[in-house]
Amino acid sequence: MINKFIFGIFLLISVAYFGQQKPFSTLKFDKVILYDFSGGKGVGTSIIDEKGNLSKTVIKKVTLDEETTKILSKKLESKESYGGGTAACFEPHLGIVYYLKNKPIAHVSICVDCNRLSSSKIIPNQNQGKTGNGKDAYYLLDGMSKPFRKYINGLLKKYNFSHQIKE
Repeated sequence: MINKFIFGIFLLISVAYFGQQKPFSTLKFDKVILYDFSGGKGVGTSIIDEKGNLSKTVIKKVTLDEETTKILSKKLESKESYGGGTAACFEPHLGIVYYLKNKPIAHVSICVDCNRLSSSKIIPNQNQGKTGNGKDAYYLLDGMSKPFRKYINGLLKKYNFSHQIKE
């Protein structure tokens, strides 16, 4: 009886920990859509606004297949996908939205120009290069890594989105 109780507690702690470490792989959703949109410059910097509405600047959308969704979700969570430097512009043109029953439940907005992304879910592995402590703490290297940026640009090219990194 005690062993079952201890196992149950261990299982709950493991699920809670890994759920936080893998915010997209553990998410319950039924589709993922990539959006080509114009973020920044007074129109908002997120594909989904604070009221849960899709940006009015969408010019194209692509529903991802299951395999691409699985790969993208793993890459979004991976420590190897981050650690790059960033610039300050943050005018995203790629939006990734996870849906359940046609309602957005998670979203990511990406600006390839400044190498930065913003997610509605906390991505623990994005926070690298911590400097300072307490209220003065911040992360220097929260940008996308070169391999992840190349993967994202591959999606932009594959689906002929408007804002791609030119070689």
